[in-house]
Amino acid sequence: MAAALGDALARAAKTNGWQGTAAIPIDVEVPANPEHGDYATSVALRLAKTARRSPRDIAAAIAAEVKLQAPIASVDVAGGGFVNVRLDDAWLRQQVDEIVTAGESYGRSRMLAGQKIQVEFVSANPTGPLTVANARGGPLGDVLATVLAFAGADVQREYYVEDVSTQVKRFGVSVAVRYRQLFGEDVELPADGYQGEYVKDIAAQIKERHGARYREMPIEQQGRVFAPMAIDWVIADAQRVTGKLGIRFDSWFKQSRFIEDGYLSDTIEELRRRGVIVDRDGVIFFETPEAAALRREQTDEGWVLVDKAGDPKYLATDIAYHRLCLEKRGVGLKLNVWGANTQYHLQQMKIALPALGIDPSRLEVVLYQYVRFLKEGVLTRMGRRTGQYLLLEDVLDAVGADVTRFFMLQRGADSQLDFDFELAVQQSNDNPVYYVQYAHARIASIFRTAAEHGLTPREGDVQLLVAPAERDLIRLCQKLPELLEEVVAHRGVHLLTVYALELAGAFHGFYRDHRVVDDANLPLSRARMRLVQAVQVTLRQTLRLLGVSAPESM
Repeated sequence: MAAALGDALARAAKTNGWQGTAAIPIDVEVPANPEHGDYATSVALRLAKTARRSPRDIAAAIAAEVKLQAPIASVDVAGGGFVNVRLDDAWLRQQVDEIVTAGESYGRSRMLAGQKIQVEFVSANPTGPLTVANARGGPLGDVLATVLAFAGADVQREYYVEDVSTQVKRFGVSVAVRYRQLFGEDVELPADGYQGEYVKDIAAQIKERHGARYREMPIEQQGRVFAPMAIDWVIADAQRVTGKLGIRFDSWFKQSRFIEDGYLSDTIEELRRRGVIVDRDGVIFFETPEAAALRREQTDEGWVLVDKAGDPKYLATDIAYHRLCLEKRGVGLKLNVWGANTQYHLQQMKIALPALGIDPSRLEVVLYQYVRFLKEGVLTRMGRRTGQYLLLEDVLDAVGADVTRFFMLQRGADSQLDFDFELAVQQSNDNPVYYVQYAHARIASIFRTAAEHGLTPREGDVQLLVAPAERDLIRLCQKLPELLEEVVAHRGVHLLTVYALELAGAFHGFYRDHRVVDDANLPLSRARMRLVQAVQVTLRQTLRLLGVSAPESM
């Protein structure tokens, strides 16, 4: 629709001598009032000053240039300059057959064909089991990757394992202490050590596999030996838990890979060659006018790349990692899903990449607000607590992957999200996941009932679907491809949960008010079954993109 209106605008501009219209985007929306048509645009309001005409005159000129052919039935001007478009009803009814025929391909496009996009998400500190602290990033990143691939992109899901850091060193020492304790040594865990029971499990596993082989080593040396073993344990556990959440990563990329092969050092030297490195008192800083201006805003004393002890800091390793992805690994766009507390680091990266000659637009970050978990007492009764943090696996065991994913995706990433456990465990229409899945299961039940009457939707004549409620349901199903374009453009995967609820609600209402299988009117029954089949295809496709199951019965 945007293309048709854009063509009309171009013709109107040429006829009337308007300048600069090519750069003005055509915003198309669905009017809240159906009487205003199926689509509307307010582009005339934005053109008024440039064209030196009233918005209504501009809207009339655009409307006059719109070609009235399927799918467009009529165009009119409303209010202070809105162009309203109504779809051809016969064409719209025909979309029922188009949706059913498309099946699992419904909504698929090639709009991102040829683009290689890496979606990096979760990437939790690899020093313990996954907690709910960054759990929201899992469904967000996974669904975003699915939608981008559905739009034709070559998508790689990546989990970045930061296995070289001060925290990892402490982690290794913590495992060493627990290892020594298993041999009866009276040694205390350092105050900054890792307290969780999982550390004891890792130590026990090392003892079981290697016995006393490492017992005589100094504790610091034990820590260096045990850290990689402990990281592998954490990765294996993260793979298991993310698998339970329905997430499969294409790559678990270890930071140590590019440090050990010298790529981090090479990156620092490249920054030095480009004149953005400053050495002060044995410390290596990143320094540019842009960095200095941002530091002053944040009262930051300096961006340290390597400290006095020669240890690389987080900013240095992340610059090297992003350079590696964007220059050596063939990634066209690196799309990261990070917690909202990384806003400053994102600004740093947007300054650092151009210093290496990399277009900063090739790095995009979706920042998400953290989840507030309500009524955790429900989870306490159903799961287990460590006493220190809430594990993601606890949530999955309590409410399941479908509920966890859907609840995590109900609001935009930049909005605070409340996860209500009491609601999540309910098997009722108050639970949004149950409500949507029940719509799909109800349709399957309709087909089973129809089969008992010898009816199938195969011969349904969609041109019999003339009731307003039928049109509304068709129009809602037909909205999915447009919605996916919006998700691709703005990364708002929560729009899919909103849409699933809207479509399920429309179907439940239609089913309540209209008989689908009616022996007294078999032609209309077949037509309505065809319509319901289109709803099922659309609903199932939406749930599939969300990574949520579409049950046949409940």
